[in-house]
Amino acid sequence: MPNTGRPSRDCHLCRQRRVKCDLARPACQRCTKYGAQCPGYRDQQELVFRNADPTVVRKRKKRQALTQPQIQSPGPGETPSSSSSSSSSSSLADSDPLPELAPNGDFIINTSTGLHWTSHSVPIVLNVYSNLDFIKNMYLNFADDGPLIWAAHLFSRTYVTNLQYPTSLYRDAHLETQRELGTYLGKTLKLVSEALKTPEGPQRDDILATVWLLTNYELLVGSLSRTETLSPWHLHARGLYSILKARGTAPLSTNHGRMAFWPAYSMVQIQALISNTECPAESEEWLSAIKAALPAHPGEGLGVAISQFIIKVCSVQARIFNFLRRRDFPAASREYPDLFGQMRAAEKEFEDWRESNPIGNHVLEVYAISLYQSAIVKGYQGIHLLINFLTHYAPCQVPLEQLKEDRKYCFRTAQNAAQGILESVPRVLGPLSNSKEKSPKDVFDALRVIWPLIAVYIMSICRPEQRLAAEGLLFYIGRELGVRQALNTYPDGLKLPQEAREPLEVSVFESH
Repeated sequence: MPNTGRPSRDCHLCRQRRVKCDLARPACQRCTKYGAQCPGYRDQQELVFRNADPTVVRKRKKRQALTQPQIQSPGPGETPSSSSSSSSSSSLADSDPLPELAPNGDFIINTSTGLHWTSHSVPIVLNVYSNLDFIKNMYLNFADDGPLIWAAHLFSRTYVTNLQYPTSLYRDAHLETQRELGTYLGKTLKLVSEALKTPEGPQRDDILATVWLLTNYELLVGSLSRTETLSPWHLHARGLYSILKARGTAPLSTNHGRMAFWPAYSMVQIQALISNTECPAESEEWLSAIKAALPAHPGEGLGVAISQFIIKVCSVQARIFNFLRRRDFPAASREYPDLFGQMRAAEKEFEDWRESNPIGNHVLEVYAISLYQSAIVKGYQGIHLLINFLTHYAPCQVPLEQLKEDRKYCFRTAQNAAQGILESVPRVLGPLSNSKEKSPKDVFDALRVIWPLIAVYIMSICRPEQRLAAEGLLFYIGRELGVRQALNTYPDGLKLPQEAREPLEVSVFESH
C-alpha cells in the first residue's frame, strides 16, 4: 500500500503480523519468540523515499489547487546516469521509467520499480534548483558518469537524510550513511581534481557547477565556520575563485557564461565577507565585462551594483580587521576618517543607483537586496568595532563626540538593514507553516537566506529582538528544511582585542 506517513522501521515479519517490533539487530527478539527466523528490515532508502502509485498521485492532485505546467522529461540519452562498483550506486538506464511530475511541478520519487535510490538523486537536485536554469542545463548536457552526477548523489543523500532524521538516527544507519557519503564525496573530489589538471578543465561548465554544488552541500552538513578558513566550505569557495580566475572574461560575453558566473561569484563574495578579506583582485575586470553587456541585458544591473558595493565593504573591513589584529592604534586613528567615509560613500552610491533603477518584487531581487543588507550589517559592524577600539586611544585625532555620532549612525543603519532582512524571509520562503510536506524548492530559497540571517544573528550591532528573530528563523530552516548550517552559526568564535568589544566609557555610548 502507498506510504502516507512516516514509514515503519519494523522488520518485514512484524509488519506482516501487525505487531510491534523491538528493532533489535541483526534479528528482532519478537520473531525469535514467535519461532521464526527474522527476515530483516527494510533498506534505509525505502524508508526515505515515498512510494508514489496512481492513488497517491490522485490524492496529491486533490490537495493542489494550483496546477503548474509540466516540465518535459529528458529523452533517451539525455538522462544523467552514474555507475559504481563497491559504492552501491546504480545508474538510471534509458529503459528505466523516468520520475513522474506532481501537479505542483515537483518530481515524484517512485521506488516501486526497485531502482536504487541514486536513480532519483538528479531529480532531487533538479527539484531543489528548479529556478536555476544553469544547473538544469548542466544535467541535461552532461549525461555521463562525471563529477556532477556524483555531486548529485552526495547532495541528495544528505538532503534526504537531514529531512528524514532531523535529530536522531540509530548508530549503524548513521555510520552506513557516513561511509556512503564519504564514497560520493571522494569520487566527486577526485574527478574534479583530475579535470582541473587539464588545460580545458576550468573552462568546463560542469566542473564549475560541481564545485558550486559542493559549497551548497557543505551548508547542508553545516561545515561553514566563519573563523576556520580551512573548513571545507571555505576551501570550495576559494576553489570557485580559482576556476573563475582561470576562465577569465571571455565567457562573460555570452548570456550562458554570465549565468554560470553569478552563482559562483556570489559564493566568492560571501566568503570574503565572512573571512574579513578583500574580494578577488579580478572582480572589477569581471564586472566591467558584464557591464559592457548590460544595454542588451539590463536585468543584471542589480547584481553588478550590489557586487560593486560588496567589493568596497570587503576592502574597508579587511583594513579594519588588520588594524584590530595588530592592535595598531596609531594607524587606526589615522585611517578612520577615510574608512568611515568610504563606507558612507559606497552606501550612497548604491542608494543613488537604486533610485534611478526601480527594483521589483521578484524573489531573486528580494534575495539580492537581502545580500546587500547583510553587507550593510557586516560593514557597519566593522566600523562600530573600530570606534570602540579608538575610544581606548587617548591621542586619537577624531573627537570623542564625533565617534559617538558615527557610532549612532552605524547602529541605526545596520539595524534598519537587519529589519529588512527579517522582513524579506517570508517573501523568499513563503509562509512558514508547520506542514509536514516541504517542497525541495524551499531548500534553495533557504540556502540563499542563510548568510543574511546569520549576519543578523551573530552581529552585536543588531537589536536583541532582531537577533532573537533571526535565531528562530535559522532554527526553522535547520530543523524543518534540513539545512544544518542554520544550526551552526558560531556567534562567539571571532577573536578580537578586548578594546574593540566595548568603548572605554560605556555610559557615554549607551544611547544609540
